[in-house]
Amino acid sequence: MTAPLEDIRVCDVTQNLAGPFCAQILADLGATVIKVEPPGGDLGRLWGPPFWGEDSTLFLSANRGKRSIILDLKQQEGMDVLKRIVTSADVFIQSSRPAAASGLGIDEASVRVWNEDIVHMSLSAYGQKGPMSDQPGYDPLMQAYAGIISVTGQPGGPPTRVGGSVVDFGTGMWAALSIISALRERDRTGKGVALETSLMDTSLAWVSYHMMGYMATGEVPGPRGSSLGAIAPYRAFQTLDGYVMIAAGNDAIFSRLCDALGLVDTAEDPRFASNSV
Repeated sequence: MTAPLEDIRVCDVTQNLAGPFCAQILADLGATVIKVEPPGGDLGRLWGPPFWGEDSTLFLSANRGKRSIILDLKQQEGMDVLKRIVTSADVFIQSSRPAAASGLGIDEASVRVWNEDIVHMSLSAYGQKGPMSDQPGYDPLMQAYAGIISVTGQPGGPPTRVGGSVVDFGTGMWAALSIISALRERDRTGKGVALETSLMDTSLAWVSYHMMGYMATGEVPGPRGSSLGAIAPYRAFQTLDGYVMIAAGNDAIFSRLCDALGLVDTAEDPRFASNSV
């Protein structure tokens, strides 16, 4: 089977997790990805333990299928090599803060001088414009800023970070989706596209139905453990030998669950006839 992006070349000038995960998705789809790392390497290589060899497993989880090169973009020699890479690239991805990107010469305007048809993606914490655009940000800060940690964990417990780096991974997915869409747009128009996304965009998306619930009821959402207030049963239940997760997502599944548990009377009880009851 032909990989859908096998004719696409990507220049990945990102570090940590969101940007590298975006580029990894493109590599998985067949793109040739050249990862440009600063002297000393991507900081994510040091984010451990655990390590596998010299690199953290976190770094390895987001940099599969790439070719890496060390370039000092603060030196002309490094920029000359980067220019050669960009000239033949279809996509350029960078994750520096706007002012830093401009200072290094990897912002959209600078890169487009080298390749006017390129798809340029900028990832940042708070977006490319606004009073916080040049502030740094990481996954747990975004989970706190958007309120994700306030609706995670047990009722009455401390604010709880979601176990996985959902903001970083989500941002990487949005970025990859946007890049693929932009490549399709370029096929139609022949013109390059400037793209941006942010950790804040993603973190707010992850609490969208919490925000809608607040606007509808005026009630501030809080943590519910493993349950979801809109559907029941939809949580973890303790058993003699551990926990089991049950998710009866609709009335038909609930009826079959009751049959399996020998609770036929419960399924026929008018109080439980429908999830909306």
